[in-house]
Amino acid sequence: MEEVILYFAPHQDDEVLSMGIGILESTKLDDTHVILCTDGSKSSVRGVLNNNKICPHHFGIHRYELSEEEFILARDKEFYESCKHLGVKYENIHIYKNRTIDGELSIDKSRDIINSYLEKHPNAKVRTITPFGCESQHLDHKNLGLAALELYMEGKIENLEFFVEPYFIDEFKNINKDINLEVKTAEYNDILKAAMSYRVWNPKIGRYAVGYHSTRRYFKRFKKERLAYIHKVEKNLALS
Repeated sequence: MEEVILYFAPHQDDEVLSMGIGILESTKLDDTHVILCTDGSKSSVRGVLNNNKICPHHFGIHRYELSEEEFILARDKEFYESCKHLGVKYENIHIYKNRTIDGELSIDKSRDIINSYLEKHPNAKVRTITPFGCESQHLDHKNLGLAALELYMEGKIENLEFFVEPYFIDEFKNINKDINLEVKTAEYNDILKAAMSYRVWNPKIGRYAVGYHSTRRYFKRFKKERLAYIHKVEKNLALS
């Protein structure tokens, strides 16, 4: 019998950069859902796309003045395509209907989002970004992880695992020496297709390679290493 696994992604591209290898593995065995929790609207890339400069990534000039709604849509297109390549069924790709503005994902809001899916799948396993990252960890990431941890400690989540952002793995290891990590990798072509969803440049169809413009060095590192870092959660893991 298939188990339900819920992956909560704070922003577009977190599902592949941090959790993609886990999602790939899950979709082959279980009923896997991916939930996007924010709109990704505050990325600096929106301004970059209209700075009238030549871009070396796609040999064009940035002259694209996108409204906030157009920019969000462009990011969502990347997210949907990435999830598709990770093997997630279309009906299992979710954008939370009342998702927060990028940068405003509180612990309380994160709890509401997670609980809304636990109500539909009360015995589901939950996967998201670890809250035990470095000082520069995005607050949306941290709060989503803290909310999941609170729910786990309260007994509302029975099985919880966290993913460490691979681009912060060295910092994580330095400040969390007592946390045991499981390391997973994926076949090159499988994960590459998902990652490349964030590099598509075709303004005629609303594709602006937002993810790649935003975190190019993260994508380059991920493409080369193709690693996921996971740690299980125990009841004696204290909130920090």
